[in-house]
Amino acid sequence: MELDGAIFDLDGTLADTLEDIADAMNRVLGGRRLPVHSCASYKLMIGKGLRNLVSQTLPAEMRTEETIAACLDQLIADYREHCLDKTRLYDGSPTL
Repeated sequence: MELDGAIFDLDGTLADTLEDIADAMNRVLGGRRLPVHSCASYKLMIGKGLRNLVSQTLPAEMRTEETIAACLDQLIADYREHCLDKTRLYDGSPTL
């Protein structure tokens, strides 16, 4: 079988984006005077979509649809500004 190309998910597959996502979410939480999480904690929470990530980072009593939606909007806006601060390609990605 001959292939004409391949499609890869960039986030977490070709590029290590964990620190920038963690930093962005922590800025959202910090701005609301909520506890922040370690990068190691984010590694366990990431991978099921940003909305799920936001929900997991919030204290249980704050996980309302309104709060999750507002924090998700803030996360996306912050991440857009800082998505390349610490992100790096995994070894071998440029060659691939």
